[in-house]
Amino acid sequence: MENARIVKEFIELAQIDAASLNERAVADAVLEKLKEFDCEVFEDDAGEKLGGNTGNIYAIFEGELDGSILIGAHLDRVANGIGIKPQIVDGKIVSSGDTILAGDDLGGVAAILDGLRRLKASGIPTPRIEVVFVVCEEKIVLGSKNLHFDKLKSKFGYFIDAPGRLGHVVYSAPSKARFTIEVFGKSAHAGNAPEKGINAIVAASKILANIKEGRIDDETTANFASFDAVHSVTNLVCDYAVIKGETRSISPKKFEDYLAYVEKHCHEAIEGTGATVKVDITRDYSGFTISKDGPCISLLEKVFDKMGVDIYCKKAGGGGDACRMNENGIECVLVSFGGADNHGPKENILIEDFVRTGEMVENMVAVYAEQLAKK
Repeated sequence: MENARIVKEFIELAQIDAASLNERAVADAVLEKLKEFDCEVFEDDAGEKLGGNTGNIYAIFEGELDGSILIGAHLDRVANGIGIKPQIVDGKIVSSGDTILAGDDLGGVAAILDGLRRLKASGIPTPRIEVVFVVCEEKIVLGSKNLHFDKLKSKFGYFIDAPGRLGHVVYSAPSKARFTIEVFGKSAHAGNAPEKGINAIVAASKILANIKEGRIDDETTANFASFDAVHSVTNLVCDYAVIKGETRSISPKKFEDYLAYVEKHCHEAIEGTGATVKVDITRDYSGFTISKDGPCISLLEKVFDKMGVDIYCKKAGGGGDACRMNENGIECVLVSFGGADNHGPKENILIEDFVRTGEMVENMVAVYAEQLAKK
């Protein structure tokens, strides 16, 4: 298994330096690999829009059957992904310990390439297959936000980008928003006339003193991670402070309720201080919850049953490209390739699972083709 083509290809790709907004080298390697397939390949302008050097990559296989299926993965990786030296230890692919592994999500990229080769070798009639390799997922899922959805026909699909054993499926993920809370006071000399000033730090502290944060409920979280003030000198009353944070929720109602709560709380907390407050909310992406009876999971149940793999559906605490797909009318879930401990030096891929992910991708298309042929 350690000599499997998919393992070798992953190791090759992981050693190509890349980062969000700088995916060019790994994208070029993938584009070169796509030349072995009879498909339409093109790159969009997402890189230009985002200030990066690479756009989203599309590979379109027209197919012989009616219907269309989308399969995707992302090309970028989190920080500390330069100079990766993949190793095989105890049945796992790991890094040398001082970098990430970039299994998230080159594991998904390698799985798709392996699956496409399997489909090509099988020669079976297929529906239209839409493959997307997107950029900048690790920066608030911005690459797939800029996909040209008018180029896509699929109504459902899969992103191979979830942690866990083979068979793990993320069917629910939260909406996310960020807060920038600006508190405006009034400057004055702290020794001569402090009573003429309004201390923005003190007012901002009242906001944070009893705000609801952390685990709000079983579907909602909030975190306030930054508190900065303008003045570094002690002889002036501080006239400006800024608080930054975020919230996430699986529940659309709880998400909206918490956004409204923060706005109201901030204004009420500073009453009587003389300060004013401005709450700016940036909505990063919308969450999703996919019915287990819908086309995505129903098909996966048949795929994994055919492979003799148990399916395990779970909720996630973070977003992903599936959020953008669902926002744009493509029912989509996240599927695992056998990776674990993403985003850190202990990241690893279980080879036992990974070598079967190409088979999984092949069967996503093959089982869907069987369903179409019965209609």
